[in-house]
This record gives sequence, C-alpha cells and structure tokens, in this order.
Amino acid sequence: MFPEKPVWIWKGNPEFVLLQLVGLILFFYYAFRISAYFTHRFELIQMHRKRLDRLAFKAGCNQTERSLLQTFYNQLDRRHRVLLAHNHAKEYLRAHLLQFVSHLDKEEEQTFLSLVAKFLGTAKDKSPIFAIREFVLVHWGRESYLAQVVDPGVAEVRIRFSPIKRKGGPPNQTKVTVFREPKGFRSIPGSVEMETSSTFYFRPHGKRESSE
Repeated sequence: MFPEKPVWIWKGNPEFVLLQLVGLILFFYYAFRISAYFTHRFELIQMHRKRLDRLAFKAGCNQTERSLLQTFYNQLDRRHRVLLAHNHAKEYLRAHLLQFVSHLDKEEEQTFLSLVAKFLGTAKDKSPIFAIREFVLVHWGRESYLAQVVDPGVAEVRIRFSPIKRKGGPPNQTKVTVFREPKGFRSIPGSVEMETSSTFYFRPHGKRESSE
C-alpha cells in the first residue's frame, strides 16, 4: 500500500529540495516580521493622530480646525509626528508651521490662525495683545501674509514673513489680525518698517477694530 522509498514533494536533488525548504521558511519569517513592523507603524500613527485630535478638541478647536491640524500632521516624518502628538507639540507648532502655511489657500489662513491661537493657549489670553509669541495675519496693502511674532513688545513688535518682492518699500498703513476668544478675529492698525528681507517691525497705533 505504501511505497518503500520516501516520496519527495519536489523531484530532484535532495540537497536542493532542503535548500528550497529553508528558503521558504525564511521567506515566511521575514514576511511576518515586515508585516508586523508596518502594522505597528500604522497603529502608532493612528494613536498619535487620535491623541493630537484629543489635544485639539480640549483646546476648543472646531472640526474644521482639527481637520487642518490633521492635514499638517500627515505631512510630517516619524520623529516630528511623535513630537507634535506629545509634550513638545506647542514648541513644534511655533517653530515649524510657517513652512506648512505657505502652501495654504487664502481662505484657510484665518482657520489656521484660530487653530494655532487655541492650540497654543493664546486665544483666551488677557495680557497685552503682543505680550507673547504667536502667529498673526498681516494685511500689507492688497496682500495678506501669515507671520510669526519673534520679538514681542509693547510699543513695537518684530514679525517674520516672506512678502512678494516689491519695487518700493512697505505701505505706510497696514493691519495685523490676531484671534481672541470670545471676540474672534481682532485687527490692530499700524505701520511696518523693514529690518531684513523677511523680518519687519510693526508699530501699532490707533484703536483696535474687529475684523468680523
């Protein structure tokens, strides 16, 4: 009923068959390890994304603002995703968001401004308007730019943004918009003086007005 000699699954040289078996075992082993690695990475990304969303929700961000924050998160590498979703989130936002903002549509700028104000804790701040580092919208002539306050002060502040090259100097009259709860977007009229190609002095004057 049974053959006297063993029957090999693969016909041919037994040593070659053994080599094939070892290769098959190694293939399944590394396939499993690679699959486990990518599964773990996906789970970490999902975990950090959910944590970041919870942080934004606790900060009072609405769905549109949280969606914009997730768009920024999806563009980050592994290390920066971890930073953003954990203790260094606020410092990372302050330091690196201008590059991301340069690719936003104009209609997204105010959404971004309110998002950052809420997430960084400046939205409900009752101190003088430029007493802390934050992001602002600069209405410079007919154009608007999102800028970072790099040196806050009372009489004047240094702000950083990259305007389109002009033949003349900056206009005499400009406005800077910040986000404050519960009043929303607030505009401060003033004048801009160029320091370098990307750094300007803004001197507020007159009464503050609401932009909405």
